[in-house]
Amino acid sequence: MVYLVCIRIIRMFFMRRIFHIFIGLLCLAGVMPAAIAEAPPEWAIERIDNHLTRSVEHGFSGAVLIADGNKIILKKGYGDANRAAKTPITTATLFDIGSVTKQFTAAAIMLLEKDGKLSVDDTLARYFPTVPEDKQRITVHQLLTHSSGLPGGVGIDDFTHIDTDKFFTRVMKMELLSKPGETYHYSNVGYSLLARIIELSANQSYETFLQERLFQPADMQHTGYLQSKKKDGEAALGYRAGVVEIPSTLSRYQADQKIAWSLKGNGGLISSLDDMYNWYLALRNHVILDKEQVERLTTGYISQNVDNADIKYGYGWSVFASPKDTKMVGHNGSNGIYYFDLRWLQEEDLAIIYASNAMVQGTPSISENIELMLFDNVFNPPSFAAGPVTEVLRFAASFTGTPANLKQRVKTQFEAQTQERYVLNRAGLALLEVDQPERAIALLSLNVELFENDGNLWDSLGEAYLAANQLDDAKRCFVNALVMAPDTRCYWCDNSKAKLTTIKNQMRR
Repeated sequence: MVYLVCIRIIRMFFMRRIFHIFIGLLCLAGVMPAAIAEAPPEWAIERIDNHLTRSVEHGFSGAVLIADGNKIILKKGYGDANRAAKTPITTATLFDIGSVTKQFTAAAIMLLEKDGKLSVDDTLARYFPTVPEDKQRITVHQLLTHSSGLPGGVGIDDFTHIDTDKFFTRVMKMELLSKPGETYHYSNVGYSLLARIIELSANQSYETFLQERLFQPADMQHTGYLQSKKKDGEAALGYRAGVVEIPSTLSRYQADQKIAWSLKGNGGLISSLDDMYNWYLALRNHVILDKEQVERLTTGYISQNVDNADIKYGYGWSVFASPKDTKMVGHNGSNGIYYFDLRWLQEEDLAIIYASNAMVQGTPSISENIELMLFDNVFNPPSFAAGPVTEVLRFAASFTGTPANLKQRVKTQFEAQTQERYVLNRAGLALLEVDQPERAIALLSLNVELFENDGNLWDSLGEAYLAANQLDDAKRCFVNALVMAPDTRCYWCDNSKAKLTTIKNQMRR
């Protein structure tokens, strides 16, 4: 299921099980006072460093690089890339950059347009001969700006590999959320279409084009999916909700030796802060894209429909106001484990690059707090908070009693935290991810008792029972999930139907 969660004006789209998150933009919800007490750069950096160092004690781990023009004024890692091995994070550590990938897709489109191989006014009909009538007039520009009307994804996770033709046939069958060009709907699948258009126009793979035309000219030697100079040992392990250790995204790519179309072009590139600093310099100094092309990337074309804020989307970048009410562009992204953010204050000639390998409640606020400390010497950021999912998950993962006792303890000890249905759902699914189905059942069964009419939560509980090989209980949960399906856009129904088929086949044996 997709959860819409606002943290100030951070827009977070949580896919139900894989927590595939796009955090579309990061900026300030309020208007800063006209007179800001600007901090001297040296003192501001000291305050930022102290805040991040203190935050490690409360669950923060990541790296930050701040550049003033061509000069780096802060470059430091905090916490561990591998907690068991006590490997420290540095700015050379590799992270999954999530939806920040989209700006590379957009830059590739700019290069191909200059090469005369495509136009942003081209329609899907030029590249996909069997495109249905309702999608024939969708343009490259609309794909770039999330105004095509296409939904977020096709309902499969980042590592489910579907044949190219089958994937895009599935895309073409999707119902549009609105008429093309009419309004903004963030769409990962739209950027997968762009990646395919890049391949068809350049007559080479998406990643090969990026390596040859973007990464190598920008001296980004450690950036890519599979085609780069990197080893898995250089990549940070992930920590789901700051607790559950997850293998690096890079290790999964290396095991599969291919990238799924549900991810390609829209997310999941691997990079470091050092490489992303080189990317910022390449943009700033027009090494690869000329001034006009960079301006086209960072021009806001369509409102992102955020309440009380003037935020627009360009080509792979969000465009919004800085604390000084000057133009700032940026993008962030997360798969629910890793988090990455790149902000460029063009008028002040400042860049903030930030990554984390432990996405928790307080993770996105780090960038905003850095901005405020750079510009306001009286701003005192709140203490870093991991949040209720982390609290519940940490307790459940270390609990030594029976599942029944765990359920009762969580019910009484975390009564306030579990009033939000996402808390137990995410904590329970995280336990499933590390093969702890009995503990997951304890949390997820409590959740359906608290929110008995939510089909998505029944679907999650069904997954836990299925993992525990309790087929009758799993079947009951998936049936309940379908009974509670909405009339349109059921985000869990395909999964529930598929799992009922799986259970039926297993019961026949």
